[in-house]
Amino acid sequence: MTSIKVVATGDSMPTRSIKAIDHPGFAEVVDLIRTADVSYTNIEMAFPGEKRSPSTTYHGTHMGMRPELLDDFRWMGFDIYGMANNHATDYGTDGLMASIAELNRRSMPFAGVGRSLRAARKPVYFQTGSARVALISAGSSNARLAAAADPGEADEGRPGIAPLRLQRVHHVARDKFSTLRDLLEETGVDVNPKGTTAPGIFFAYPDRNVWDAPPEGGFALEGVHFVPDEASWIDFTVLQRDVDGLVAAVDEAQRQADLVLVALHCHEGRQGTWNTDTPAEFIRSVSHALIDAGAHAILGSGPHQLRGIEIYRDRPICYSLGNFVFTLETTDSFPLEVYEQLGMPTDSTAADLYDRVTGYAKKREFWDTIVPRFEFENGKLLGAELFPVTMGFGLPRSQRGCPITASERDGRDILEKLSELSKPYDTRIDIVSSGGGAVGRLVIG
Repeated sequence: MTSIKVVATGDSMPTRSIKAIDHPGFAEVVDLIRTADVSYTNIEMAFPGEKRSPSTTYHGTHMGMRPELLDDFRWMGFDIYGMANNHATDYGTDGLMASIAELNRRSMPFAGVGRSLRAARKPVYFQTGSARVALISAGSSNARLAAAADPGEADEGRPGIAPLRLQRVHHVARDKFSTLRDLLEETGVDVNPKGTTAPGIFFAYPDRNVWDAPPEGGFALEGVHFVPDEASWIDFTVLQRDVDGLVAAVDEAQRQADLVLVALHCHEGRQGTWNTDTPAEFIRSVSHALIDAGAHAILGSGPHQLRGIEIYRDRPICYSLGNFVFTLETTDSFPLEVYEQLGMPTDSTAADLYDRVTGYAKKREFWDTIVPRFEFENGKLLGAELFPVTMGFGLPRSQRGCPITASERDGRDILEKLSELSKPYDTRIDIVSSGGGAVGRLVIG
């Protein structure tokens, strides 16, 4: 196999077409995508079509867009797509199947969702001029409510995502644990669940986790576990059979392809945080397991901002590539319950909502990112260039969200921040001037 160049991006959340935008920086980004041997993006939207029905299991707000927006990605030159994310089932399983149909209609190879769990975990393949590339996609955020299921004895299965289902465990300092337990019991919470009147039925109140019981000495409260410990801290544990399923998919893919990419969509941060620049501990352990199984690169997304890069066994782990197409604020409409949730009148519009929800507009980290270009030869990482990209922080809402190459000053700022985020993994990034901008280069070996 000769060398192969892979370009990857983070989350794409399109609400309007951008391909008509006339900007030299956008043209440079498009050229970067088109000239790679294989280019990847994560599409964090549903495309449910007409007569859509919103799901009750949405995360944040419903993200249902017009299917024709998918045409922009083909125009830009993307080859493979990840779809396992927390918005995949915003319009239910029917909406997901409609999204799958729209992708298939456009011959857009995707991974991470399917009519069944086996289909969602299945690798998708793309043939370049010199190599066959596999993509596997999975997500942890909202995974419990969006997980695909395989057919049973009398069931057809369930459309959904390839999940990494999590159990959240609150470790409470022993001297405070009994106080917490007593307060909950005093307010009517059953902290000593004895099961139901039918022996063997596992769903007592409080809602015990659907996969396992609370840790020894602890209790469960609506799927969250509390357990006494030496100190207070928060932990996520991953359902091992989900990890095993992805490892099996990687094992299959590395026997069928020359290069195996795994996309992980994880909003979770350390100590129970969400959308932060430091990944939860489980993401690192899962990423290592997948590379040990044969993956050549892990492409992270989810928190809508950059996280660090690790080189593990000479293979890159991008813990988050941030946003890429982020025209989120020009969404056409939302279900009425989204406005109700925010205490807004039901005749509100999407413009009204983003007049009120201004968090994205105020934080620059949501609008700066990098687009890496990896070069592999015979499965070995030869080099990695990191191209800084901005999406219009500070511009009017109607002009934000389109990726353009960063100026040299902004590019250096982005790369220096990424370098700091990568230091805990002993990753070095050299920053050089190139073509009027700045480019980062991963130091390998």
